[in-house]
Amino acid sequence: MVTTLIDRGSTEGLWERHRRRTTAELEEAALRLFAERGFDAVTVDEIAAEGGVSRRTFFRYFSSKEDVLLSDHARRLGELRAALAARPAGEPVLTAVRQAILSMTGGYEQERERLLRRARIMAETPTLQARSLGHQRVWEEAVRDAVALRLGVDPAVDLRPAVVATTTLAAVRVAVGAWLAREGGAHLPTLVAEALDLLDGGLQQMSD
Repeated sequence: MVTTLIDRGSTEGLWERHRRRTTAELEEAALRLFAERGFDAVTVDEIAAEGGVSRRTFFRYFSSKEDVLLSDHARRLGELRAALAARPAGEPVLTAVRQAILSMTGGYEQERERLLRRARIMAETPTLQARSLGHQRVWEEAVRDAVALRLGVDPAVDLRPAVVATTTLAAVRVAVGAWLAREGGAHLPTLVAEALDLLDGGLQQMSD
C-alpha cells in the first residue's frame, strides 16, 4: 500500500513536470510565430506543429490561441488571492492590499523578457487587449471581495471595496505600462509603490 502511494505520487510529479514543460514549449512556439508573422496570421495548427505536438494535444492545454498568451492568468489570480488572504487580520485594509500587490511584483521582474515579448504582441492585437481587460476585471473582483471581507460589508451596497479595488489595480496597470514602455529597464516594485503612493495622498500634494 505504501509503495503504491509512493508510485502514485511519483507519477503525478512526473505528469506535472511534463505538463509545465509542454505548456512552456507551446507558449514559446506561439510567441515566436506571433512575433514573426503577427497574431492573426498564425493558426492553432501551426503553433502545435512548431511546438512538436498534435492539434488535439494543443487543446488539452489551451482552449484557444488567445489563451496561449494569457495562460498565466489563473496562476497569478490564485497568487493574488493567497497574498491577500495571508495578510495579518489586524492590518489596515489599504496596507494589506498594498503589501499583497507588492509581494507579487517581483515575479514579473523574473519573467521580464517573456512579458515584454507578450506585451508587444498584445499592443498590436485588439482582440487580445479585450481578453486581457476581462481578466483584469476578475482581479478587481478578487481585491473587492477581500476588502469587503476585511471590512465585514456587502460589496454590492458598500462603495469602499470596489473603489479600493478599482483604483488600486488602475495604479498597478499604469505602473506596469510604464515598466513595459521602458522595456523593463525600471524596477517594477518601485514603480508600483510610487503609483500606489499617489493614491495615498500623492495627488493632493500636486495641487498644493
